Formats: sequence, structure tokens, C-alpha cells
Amino acid sequence: MRRILLFAFTALTLSACSDPKDKEKAILNDVIKIHDKVMGNDDRLMHNKMKLDTLSRVDTLTKEYNLQEKATMKALNSKLIEADKAMENWMQKFDPEQKGKSHDEIMAYLTDQKKQVMQVDSMLSIAVKESTDYLNHLKK
Repeated sequence: MRRILLFAFTALTLSACSDPKDKEKAILNDVIKIHDKVMGNDDRLMHNKMKLDTLSRVDTLTKEYNLQEKATMKALNSKLIEADKAMENWMQKFDPEQKGKSHDEIMAYLTDQKKQVMQVDSMLSIAVKESTDYLNHLKK
């Protein structure tokens, strides 16, 4: 009975994706989900960026923050800026409509966009994690 249900579910899933527009919509939804995940990290990115920027300024340096720590703060801040710029660039260039394109062209474009936004997600996640870990280390 389980095999029959599994087969029916698989057949239904495959038939639902047999329409080219459904395939396009499915991959576009994947791209949008990844984008939304990235944007969910945007608040943390901005918070960490502002905090690191403030801490690394010369006038806020104290005996607690030596030159090595200042360099670390600037490097982490640069990673955050780079990730933010990568997201902005991707968003400006992304064209979800792809009017006048063939199904194959749309699928190739959306597949490439999915890879790009996944790279941005990875870059942003790493930058946020590293900077959050560093800021938490400073609190101790």
C-alpha cells in the first residue's frame, strides 16, 4: 500500500511539473525563497556593520582594543559591506519576468539566478556569523 501511495505521489508531482510554465514558476519560487532568506539576515548584517564601524573608529579605541583587533573589526566590516553590495547588485540585475524569452532561455536564466543568489546567501551568512561571533567574543 505504501508503494502505491509513493508511486501515486511521485506521478502526481511529475505531472504537475510537466507544464513548462509550472516548471518556470517552481524555479522562480525557489529563487524568491532564497532571496527572502537572505533579506531576513539583512537586519543582523546592518546591526553588526554599524557596531563594528563604531568600535573600529580611532576615537573609540581604548586600551581594550589593540591594533590587531581594530584590523579584525575592519576586515569583518569589509566582508559585511561586500556581502551587502553583492545582494544589492543581484537584486538590481534580477529580472523575474523574462518577457519574450523561450522556455529553455527562461529555465537557463532562472537556474543561473538561483546559483547566484545561493552564492550571495552563503557570502552573507558567513559574514554575519563571523561578525556576530566576534562581537559576542568582545562582550565577554
